[in-house]
Amino acid sequence: MKVLLTLGTTQEPIDPVRYITTASSGRMGQAMAEEALKRGYDVSIVAGVTGLTLPSKAQIHRVQTTKQMIIKSLEEIAKGYDILISTAAIADYSPTAREEKIKSTNKTLVLKLKPNPKLTRIVKEKYRRVYVVAFKAEYGLPKAELMRAAYNKLRDENLDVVVGNDIKKHQMGSQKNEVVVLNKNGEYVFIPPAGKKKIATRIWDIIDSTYSKD
Repeated sequence: MKVLLTLGTTQEPIDPVRYITTASSGRMGQAMAEEALKRGYDVSIVAGVTGLTLPSKAQIHRVQTTKQMIIKSLEEIAKGYDILISTAAIADYSPTAREEKIKSTNKTLVLKLKPNPKLTRIVKEKYRRVYVVAFKAEYGLPKAELMRAAYNKLRDENLDVVVGNDIKKHQMGSQKNEVVVLNKNGEYVFIPPAGKKKIATRIWDIIDSTYSKD
């Protein structure tokens, strides 16, 4: 089985020396990739910005911006993949980058941001056969609301699985996580706090059982 996985964060340039980004480390994606390799899958990674050492047995494609990540992911998907797992913290918005460095003497700086396309939505619209797993990060939501947010993404983008997590409880870059996993059959599982490798194993168990049913 061929698996394409995105991980890390993207950087959206403001000017030649500044950018918008997130604190994502890529650890969850790293754990998901390692677990997929353990299961004997053919793994390729589209890696945004990350300081982690990625699995040597995976094919690695390095990108920086959201646009680059989307383009490279679509290029790879077109080659024939069974599963896309999108763990990357892809920027929701991008500024219009300025060609010259913004002067630090400016008293006020106003940035106009435009929404970025959603990779998971694009893939599912273009390649319905691809099994798409998305990660949905929220902040400070009760379990019921976190589950609702994950379900809304699942429904709105016609995805196969969504993994929801609350980054107030376990911040981006931490060693641990806790998640809710929903699939398109209406089934859901809460996975309690654990190391990300253990979380990845549980998520892959769910993916494998659901994918085999399809």
